[in-house]
Amino acid sequence: MASIRDSLAAQPVLAAEVGYLLLALAAGLFLAAVLLLTLRRRRVTRMTVAKPERRPEKSSPPTDGARRESATSLSAALARSPDAQSVGRILLDEVVALTGVEFAGIAVISEDGKEASGLCAKAGGEDLSWWRSMRIDVLNEPSAIASAAFDATSLTIFDVESSPRVSRRLADRVGAKSAAFVPVVSGARVLAVIIAASTARRRAFAAEEMSRLEALAEEAALALDRTRSAAQLHEALERERLVAAIGRRVRSEQDVEALLQASVEEIGKAAGVTRCYIRLGEPGEPTPIRAEWDAPGVEPIGRAAPNLPVTNLAIRTRRTVVSGDVEHDPELEDPSLGRVETLTALGTKAVLATPIQVFDRIIGVFGFHRATVTEWTPAEISLAEAAAREVGLAIHTAQLLDENRRRLGRQAALVQAAQVMTSELQVETVLQRLVVEVTKLLEVDAADCYLYDTRRGVLRCAAVYGLPAELLEFEFAADLALAGEAMRRGHGVVSGDYDAVDGPHRAYHGFGATMVAPMTWWGEVRGVIGVGSRDANRRFTPEDVEVLEAFASLGSVALRNVASIEQSVRQVRIQRAFYRIASVLAQPLSLDETLDAVAQAASDALGGTFAAVLMPGPRDLCLTGSHGLPATVVEFLRSGLRDDETLREAAQRRQVLAAPELLGDDRFGEEWKALAVEAGFSSLLAVPVEAPRREQIGVGLVFFAEQQTFADEEIELARHLAGAARGALERAELFEAERRSRAIAQHLASTGTLLASELDPQAILDEIVAQAPELVGADAATVSLLEGDEVVVSAAQGEGGAAAIGTRVSAVGELAGDVVQSRGPIAVGDARADGFVARSDALLAGGYSAYLGAPLVGPEGAVHGVLAVYARAARSWREEEVEALAALAANASAFLSNAELYQRAVLERERSVAILANVADGIVAVDRDGCVVLWNAAAEEITGVGASEALGRTPADVLQRSLDPDETSDEGRGLIQVRRGEDEIWLSVTEAVMRDPARAVAGRIYAFRDVSSDRLVEQLKSGFVSTVSHELRAPLTSIYGFAETLLREDVAFGDEERRTFLGYVASEAQRLTGIVDALLSVARLEAGDLQVQLAPTDLRDVVSDVVSSAERDLVNGRRLVVVIPEEPLDASADRDKVRQVLANLVDNAVKFSPNGGTVTVDARRTRDGVQVRVLDEGSGVPQGEQERIFRKFYRAGLGSAEAGGTGLGLFIARGLASAMGGRLWVDSETGRGGCFVFELPTGATEPVESRVKELQ
Repeated sequence: MASIRDSLAAQPVLAAEVGYLLLALAAGLFLAAVLLLTLRRRRVTRMTVAKPERRPEKSSPPTDGARRESATSLSAALARSPDAQSVGRILLDEVVALTGVEFAGIAVISEDGKEASGLCAKAGGEDLSWWRSMRIDVLNEPSAIASAAFDATSLTIFDVESSPRVSRRLADRVGAKSAAFVPVVSGARVLAVIIAASTARRRAFAAEEMSRLEALAEEAALALDRTRSAAQLHEALERERLVAAIGRRVRSEQDVEALLQASVEEIGKAAGVTRCYIRLGEPGEPTPIRAEWDAPGVEPIGRAAPNLPVTNLAIRTRRTVVSGDVEHDPELEDPSLGRVETLTALGTKAVLATPIQVFDRIIGVFGFHRATVTEWTPAEISLAEAAAREVGLAIHTAQLLDENRRRLGRQAALVQAAQVMTSELQVETVLQRLVVEVTKLLEVDAADCYLYDTRRGVLRCAAVYGLPAELLEFEFAADLALAGEAMRRGHGVVSGDYDAVDGPHRAYHGFGATMVAPMTWWGEVRGVIGVGSRDANRRFTPEDVEVLEAFASLGSVALRNVASIEQSVRQVRIQRAFYRIASVLAQPLSLDETLDAVAQAASDALGGTFAAVLMPGPRDLCLTGSHGLPATVVEFLRSGLRDDETLREAAQRRQVLAAPELLGDDRFGEEWKALAVEAGFSSLLAVPVEAPRREQIGVGLVFFAEQQTFADEEIELARHLAGAARGALERAELFEAERRSRAIAQHLASTGTLLASELDPQAILDEIVAQAPELVGADAATVSLLEGDEVVVSAAQGEGGAAAIGTRVSAVGELAGDVVQSRGPIAVGDARADGFVARSDALLAGGYSAYLGAPLVGPEGAVHGVLAVYARAARSWREEEVEALAALAANASAFLSNAELYQRAVLERERSVAILANVADGIVAVDRDGCVVLWNAAAEEITGVGASEALGRTPADVLQRSLDPDETSDEGRGLIQVRRGEDEIWLSVTEAVMRDPARAVAGRIYAFRDVSSDRLVEQLKSGFVSTVSHELRAPLTSIYGFAETLLREDVAFGDEERRTFLGYVASEAQRLTGIVDALLSVARLEAGDLQVQLAPTDLRDVVSDVVSSAERDLVNGRRLVVVIPEEPLDASADRDKVRQVLANLVDNAVKFSPNGGTVTVDARRTRDGVQVRVLDEGSGVPQGEQERIFRKFYRAGLGSAEAGGTGLGLFIARGLASAMGGRLWVDSETGRGGCFVFELPTGATEPVESRVKELQ
């Protein structure tokens, strides 16, 4: 049983959230306890208890201490029980001791809940052997055991003899009078039922007895669950051992037939089936039975193999097919699969078939038969699939070995033929030996050899084998038959139906397949060699053609001279040696792949769970190879072995270090032990790995999930693996060095070609920093140029590169300065070891560790800058990498010099173009026909028309009007109005006429700018002056009028009338003061002189005062609603400024509310502060005006007759809110009223002066 450990990553939470979670958990536990108590009471209540009788007095119940001691003893006994039988016997003894009954038994419920079977039982202190064979159909047979299993509830029956709820056959055999049935529940499943029965007399089971039995059932559930898990684990281990044993057995067989027979015998016996067989063949092809094992008395399949439906279905669907009852399986009704009657005739009732698959290719099927209807268990299915995998790999390996032997045999035959031909100096004898050997090697019926007479154009027979001797010296035209085709093509050709070809002689009639290859030397065909088979089913393969061509080549060599024959023999021997070497070196050649392969080999060979390889780095051993490594171990090993000297010392001494129990091993620190717990490994084996080209020693770590005991053989195997790894790493490092050198050379060549075509210096710099990291395997690169006494980073690539651009360091004393001064490359493997070096470079200070810099030396010998590359991790720079970067720097210097020369040449032209392209005014040039030839970027931005759309057309076509002015501004510039999208904008236009040498108009240049904003500002100022004049004139007129009235001498006013007139004068003076204060507030806001006095302020009082004041002026049925909490709403604010803001918002809300409307003022506390929301029922603020209403002088046309004012109220309100560290915004939709939100912070805020300046 595999152990799964869930690793939960701890996430930080707020203290309040933790409190809430703990509170919720406590509440949940309390509810669960209540529910469990209620359920137990219900279960006891629901028990059927009939006719209770008085029980005799018993001794006093045991004390709580005794009960606890008994429960502890019982738990310990159950924990020590090795199997379910032992657990059952302990439980039965406890049941008898608790209840005093004469009979006690346990019935185990099957996993599917359909059947109950006896585990063990006792009657009168004696074991009942018949109980173990007891079976009850839970679904169909009435029984109290089924009731307890179904309801998962305890049950008691007082009168068993008359109860319909019990199984009569069991009750009669036990002789039960009264009985109790207690289910053993684990999770959501009933594992078993405990039966306690009285056989002497009827009796009632007390609630206390049932409670103890239920507690006993809970202990039993844990014990049975544990034993079941142990049994499953044992079964899985046994299955794995069986598969491993089968794998070892079949892998030891090199002959395919012997391998197949061994497979079916071993697996058939292990699986307990009546028949086991293997059919080989790919889908769509015949799949005959290649091996079969039959139990004693079982007949073999014989010729019925093609009609076996289950195995045919497994091959067709490429999956395991299971049929527990073939006669009633709907999957087998397809007649194309075969007939079910074929299986029944063989005495087969149940079939399991699993495809044999190798590298996603089906090569056959494994079949298992049983003579009885049965359900195949998951364990049996897993065993079959595992066996199929092992057999598939073994077959594949055997086929490869057979193919290799066949190849080696043919190569040996070639060598033998060459040896024979070298021992003969006569051409005829050599050719005769040649046809004899090729006939044997290719296993054909006949062979011949013809020499080509170039003068006469005929082929003459020089040697035959398996053909009539009369063919010797036979001639025919060289362009006839298969021989002519081979000569025309220049390589071997095959004929699958030779009778259909006009043969040159009757002796060739009757051959089913032939093959001919030309014999060539010095580029000319000098003869042919052919073979034939009379087997109609024989088909020559490309490999056969290669062999024949090889023999043809040998024949060519023989015809040339004896020396050539010897040379051919040597070539064959070399080729044979090459195949042997290739088979040895058929491993990954790259270093990374080799390191991973070493890790995998160590893990597989030693039986580890996962493995890692650490090799020497600049500072420590670094993780370089892994196999199945968990992420936690990868993260732990990325930084090397840290301060752990145990593994490092073992590696340096070239000793294998074994830690069978890492958690208890004092040689390892707490970090390693914590890692073992988190990653789930118990044992560790460290093997030294020698790096051939490095001074230090690496180490391979093999981790084991289960605790291991390392024997001497395993230690010796580890040493052998280390030796094999050294050779593999040496080959890989040599290959890597050669590959890197070749790649660097190719990369330099391609980079040179790429830069040679580039004339932009910055583009060259960008391309250099892009190519340099790839060239040497770095993570980032910079190019720094020399400017006076400083080196300035001008281009960068990689993380942090953008921030480094523009940084400057001294050209003397710093790292880049050392490169400039030394005029040669400088390499730093680990800059973190030297704090001064790390601080002298921007990228090194940003976290990079390794540095390699090369000077940029110009053609004249002057140093222009430094090309540098960086690596995140510390590393050693190889000599070829240093040379490559220096070469790239030299090329870059030359290309930069060329680009700078070119840039000087085009600078003047680009300058003029840049001026036109970047001026703020729109520039439009037209030719003599009025068509646009220039339309700069500013013109695109101002008009919204792209240059591509405007070029070649007249301005009138582009702008829907000409550029002739509609009116003239005060400065004398022309003004025109054009449309830009949905808006109308005003342009200020000037015109310049271009003339040719004849003074004729050659074109015109128009310069224009957008003055819409200036006109809008002027309009707003004019409106503001008019509004302010009106607003000031109204109160002044009233004051003047009432003052003139009071000064009249012809009218005698009473005191009451004078007070009324003076009240109006005071009111209008106050109104005038408000207008002046608003203007002063605007001036202070713009000048940054607004002063606010922040202090803790309860906004409830301010809101109440503002609303009370506003209620006195309400008219037309309008009303105010205030919503404030009971608790204080303290905010950091200026009380007077808050009052001014709220008064403005409330006044606006009342002003824009309809008659009878309601204005709501809602104050509340939010997460970030205190918020006051003023809501009205007016027409709302359109989306397009929600920002404009906060501008100076802006008055929204909201359609209200009472709308008016200076347009400064909301501008001042937002300014005051911002000055106090708060915010003011509107949230409104047209037709649905307005909602203005005023928010203030609760705590200390930033200095007032900084916020006021932000408003300017």
